[in-house]
Amino acid sequence: MTNKTVKWIFSIVLVLTILFAGIYGFIQYKVSTVQDRVAEYMVKEKQVKKEDFKAKGFMANRSGDKNYMVEVKVKKDPNYYYYYRTSDDKVKLEFYLDKDNKQHFEK
Repeated sequence: MTNKTVKWIFSIVLVLTILFAGIYGFIQYKVSTVQDRVAEYMVKEKQVKKEDFKAKGFMANRSGDKNYMVEVKVKKDPNYYYYYRTSDDKVKLEFYLDKDNKQHFEK
């Protein structure tokens, strides 16, 4: 391979690496901000102590606001709750799973 070809390949690899790192960083940022907002919602509006629940953000592969969701598990509650943040910064319950793994959607 010529020196020019090596530089060209290196440049392509570098650009792709930066592109993928940027996309990954953006997704992690979105998940983290939604997770923080839902945790704040649980404490302030649902009156649940921070040590009494676990919140885990994830990418849900849905459209719009529901693409980034947070799974919430409250101690001594058999259900799992799935929240998302709307574009106007409100937290909404999408659905919950009961102890039998049956989904219950909000109306």
